[in-house]
Amino acid sequence: MAEFIEWLFSRAGLDWRMYRPETLERRLGSCLRALRVKSPEEARRLIERDPSRLDDALNSMLIGVTSFFRDPQVFEHLAAGVLPQLIANRGAVYAWSAGCSDGAELYSLAMLLEMRGWFEKSYLLGTDCRSSALELARAGRFESTALKPLSAELRSRFFDEAAGAWQVKSPLRQMLRWRQANLLDTLEPGLWDMILFRNTAIYLRYEVTDRLWRQLESALRPGGVLVLGKAERPSGAKRLEPIAPCIYQRLWR
Repeated sequence: MAEFIEWLFSRAGLDWRMYRPETLERRLGSCLRALRVKSPEEARRLIERDPSRLDDALNSMLIGVTSFFRDPQVFEHLAAGVLPQLIANRGAVYAWSAGCSDGAELYSLAMLLEMRGWFEKSYLLGTDCRSSALELARAGRFESTALKPLSAELRSRFFDEAAGAWQVKSPLRQMLRWRQANLLDTLEPGLWDMILFRNTAIYLRYEVTDRLWRQLESALRPGGVLVLGKAERPSGAKRLEPIAPCIYQRLWR
């Protein structure tokens, strides 16, 4: 089992040792079901025969769960206090969604900015280590069930319906940027006003997250914010303080 996991991750250019082994072992069953095989040996032979199945295996091992306006209270705090303050300081928002999956959370942020007239000067980037996730994000195409958290007004304003699915309208979709990258190898250059890094750290080893929190802290501008999942805490980051549930601000020092 461990040998297959190591082989699979190395094939994708990832280091399996950075992830919690118990999490990867629990996900192995999902991987085999996704590939419709009965053993790791069969899975390896299938991927070697058909490399396109690598993404299917990786997607099942690295859980990419996201949704529009996930944890509504978090987005309420962003809309009511955090974003106005960032705009007041700089006139725009430079935001990075690390481990963006299908892009739903970054599109949610883009909607908040657009509704308040702040989107045009802002820069929004989503990165993920999985090429298939980025293809979905670039397309901005979602099943109707994914739009359940959205009001009829938001669906009408930001989406077009086509062939039983919904696609983010072109002006908004074309202004977001997407890039394949592994956060555990390197950070995106520059200083960011906001970093969305939600529900990913819980799958990583403690020693990996301990280093990562300090790196993300340094990647924020003073006054910038790090947005995490409910179960995540940036332990060891001395210049981050909580200002709302799941939201941490870099101190001005």
